[in-house]
Amino acid sequence: MPSPLTAPAGEHSLPGDAAFDTLASILKAAADGLRLRILQVLRHDSFGVLELCNLFCVKQSAMSHHLKVLSNAGLVSTRRQGNAIFYRRALPAASVRATLLAELFASLDALAMDATVQVAIDRAQQHRSECSMKFFAEHSEQFQAKQDLIAPIDEYRGTLNELLDTLLQPGEDGLPGKQAVELGPGEGHYLADLAARFEHVIALDNAEAMLERCRRTATRKNLGNIGFIHGNTRDLVELGEQLNTGGAVSARKANCIVANMVMHHNARPQQIFSEIAQLLAPGGVFVVSELCQHEQDWVRGAAGDVWLGFEELQLKQWAKACGLEKVAGSYTAMRNGFLIQILAFRKQSND
Repeated sequence: MPSPLTAPAGEHSLPGDAAFDTLASILKAAADGLRLRILQVLRHDSFGVLELCNLFCVKQSAMSHHLKVLSNAGLVSTRRQGNAIFYRRALPAASVRATLLAELFASLDALAMDATVQVAIDRAQQHRSECSMKFFAEHSEQFQAKQDLIAPIDEYRGTLNELLDTLLQPGEDGLPGKQAVELGPGEGHYLADLAARFEHVIALDNAEAMLERCRRTATRKNLGNIGFIHGNTRDLVELGEQLNTGGAVSARKANCIVANMVMHHNARPQQIFSEIAQLLAPGGVFVVSELCQHEQDWVRGAAGDVWLGFEELQLKQWAKACGLEKVAGSYTAMRNGFLIQILAFRKQSND
């Protein structure tokens, strides 16, 4: 008679063991202080190995080991950016691990960030931003030609306008045509489309050289309802609800904010979503025209791209975290092989 503590011959596992193994793997991977801190800093951003080494003053070999453990446990996912690999938190689908990951990440998010690490993060983000701003300062004269190599506005203008016109249709969920903001309008080739649909339009750009070219376009096209602000979304938030509209001051928040091929130039695209949510009026929409994730690393030098496009799921996650819900979307294939996603996110009207 077999001992009650001995498994019968031929039985090596119990039903559901895979689920227990998955949970055990997650718990083992998370049972380390440094790995938990890595997960904490990946809350709203992705970092490369060397960036993480600098954040935590850890040798590359040790950091690579920790990242491998986290990756094998499904706690982080990777994304190749040219020759570099960036790490971010995993986006758990519905599964046995989803609840545990959600609870783990929520617990980490409730902890205060170490002050030294936060300074290092800010320094890394500042370096990314400076590289991007330097590119636009040095290439403002050639930028439109470079941008047109990748995603010329005329290739997706019709789809973008169709989406906007649908959102502007009268009705319970109809978007008021009062005030719009375009982030990073380049030389202003989409401003006329917005000016025809909204009473007031603000062109916001953190590169003065680009904003000046935008002014020239507006003047040439006799656009009288455009205001120009040199700055970024954070600057606009700090202005409060007083949005300068070229001589007139409106206390209204924006009904619509448009970002055409802007997010992949920004060091912290997730932060833009947070600031956009503060600038939108309840029920307002954020319309994003953006490259889908790709592997064309040459765009970094050619057009100053920081990121090689984005997955829709990542954009939706950033939006959801700020109270923005996807309400419309469309994809447009470029003849050069790039794929553009045009997504509309609405701010909850009960905010």
